[in-house]
Amino acid sequence: MPLLLCLTALLTLVIAPAHAADLSAAEYGFPLANPFEATIATTPPALRAPLPRDEDIDQADYSLRLHPEREFTLPDSFWPVKRLRYRLARQSGPAPLIFIISGTGAHYSNGKTESLKRLFYGAGYHVVQLSSPASFDFMAAASRYATPGLSSDDAQDLYWVMQAIRAQHPRLPITEYHLTGYSLGALNAAFVSQLDETRRSFNFKKVLLINPPVNLYTSVSNLDKLVQTRVEGIDDNTTFYEVVLEKLTRYYQQKAISISTKPCSTTSSSHRRNSATSRWPC
Repeated sequence: MPLLLCLTALLTLVIAPAHAADLSAAEYGFPLANPFEATIATTPPALRAPLPRDEDIDQADYSLRLHPEREFTLPDSFWPVKRLRYRLARQSGPAPLIFIISGTGAHYSNGKTESLKRLFYGAGYHVVQLSSPASFDFMAAASRYATPGLSSDDAQDLYWVMQAIRAQHPRLPITEYHLTGYSLGALNAAFVSQLDETRRSFNFKKVLLINPPVNLYTSVSNLDKLVQTRVEGIDDNTTFYEVVLEKLTRYYQQKAISISTKPCSTTSSSHRRNSATSRWPC
């Protein structure tokens, strides 16, 4: 039941975003009122819905041979991505199927996609996890032009992949189709949904966009402007990225030193191995 309530809340926000502005922070029931902080911090553990464990999910990885000629034209070092791999989690009986499109350049098995898989599987869906069209495995094995970024073309590639996946599992009992994606994957989902309105291969019952880019051109332009940003410590020989990376490296080095110098606990070694707060050896 908590999983269904969580999904209902997400779909409500997508279908009727205007109502979100009518809720106060107290009525919304989320501890972070700042939307940017909430996006970065994600849902606090205490408020997360219980999810099934991996060992409780009937799932497996599969591959598609979409461009056989590339097995010969791509360099030998590309052997892991000459076929497109994806993950399918199946229910024991008839159920709706949802496709999950990963975010910018993300693999189908990355953490966010895995979390969404557990959420929807717990709610009774068959789940298909797809890599982002901007990922190297999708570009090599599925993209017609191996140059992602044009959303209409990416949508056609994704649609073709989804049709191939359905054809690969003809006996999977599917009652209806749903679609979701996060970040850039949400933008991809919107274009795939638009394509399906004319082709009607899936007739998606619902399409859920999670944190889609408000204005992709503005976002990319802001990223491009980072190289022109005037920041203290940056000169002709030092880029903005190098300064940020240096600061992050220094932060994590100091954090590791502070953790490693903490006194050891007097608890048993078996308890330390199972404790999430005791990951560093004494």
